[in-house]
Amino acid sequence: MIGRQAIIVMDAGNAHKAVHITEDAMDGMDERSATFPAAQMSVFEKVASLKFERGELAFDGDIWITEEDICNLGRDRPH
Repeated sequence: MIGRQAIIVMDAGNAHKAVHITEDAMDGMDERSATFPAAQMSVFEKVASLKFERGELAFDGDIWITEEDICNLGRDRPH
């Protein structure tokens, strides 16, 4: 956790990718939970994997997860 954002590292085959989880994506999650953010990790992992598979990388090759990504997860829509 970095302030209200988080960075996780994703194993991407022979490489690793930084996954940035923005403040808006973190909003609405129960920060008081003893398992926060671990309880949300499966959601973040799924979104990151989908974005990686689709090639939805930032200019620097990192993956950014926003509130919109979380909302679109159930709809399985790319940006």
